[in-house]
Amino acid sequence: MPRISEPSVAEHRAAQHQAVLEAAEKLIVASDGTMPSLAEVATEVGLARSSVYLYASSRQDLLIQLLLKAIPAWTRSLREAVTTVDEGPGNRIAAYVNVTLDLFLSGRHGPLMAAAQQYPDAFTDERVRAAHDALGPARVELVGDVGPAFDLIDAAIARGAELVQDRGEDEAVVRLTVERMARAAVETDLADPGSVL
Repeated sequence: MPRISEPSVAEHRAAQHQAVLEAAEKLIVASDGTMPSLAEVATEVGLARSSVYLYASSRQDLLIQLLLKAIPAWTRSLREAVTTVDEGPGNRIAAYVNVTLDLFLSGRHGPLMAAAQQYPDAFTDERVRAAHDALGPARVELVGDVGPAFDLIDAAIARGAELVQDRGEDEAVVRLTVERMARAAVETDLADPGSVL
């Protein structure tokens, strides 16, 4: 029987599975969005390629697992950030901006999305769709229902991340600007188009 590094076989396999996911994510980030082969992941982890197949059946399966890991991680981060701010939609939306901007600037989100573009069928996976569909209600629960302002805020966050990463703009200035824009969008009540006229 092969040596295991954890108290039980189940814990050993869970640790190896986690190592496979972390290695794949590391390779994706290092390549700026290229999905690695299972052989490359095996080499990175230090496992035989056949062992990696215990945890992922294909590149697409590996990508799906990474997406299923990333989506709840963002929700957890948002939940933690929101529970530490004072009540009020402006403060909660500022927390939303900062958590989501951190996601973009961490260097993982962009490459993971680039890798996902290589396997568009991953987005049709039932589990990925369910996890992604749960983001909207979770966001409303944690931040409040700001209607169409979410689309504008998300666009501002994505553009802010581009300004920092691609043009070298000062992160603190971009973060503050996006946060102010988001607060203004919420305070203007975009659910009532007449309020902005």
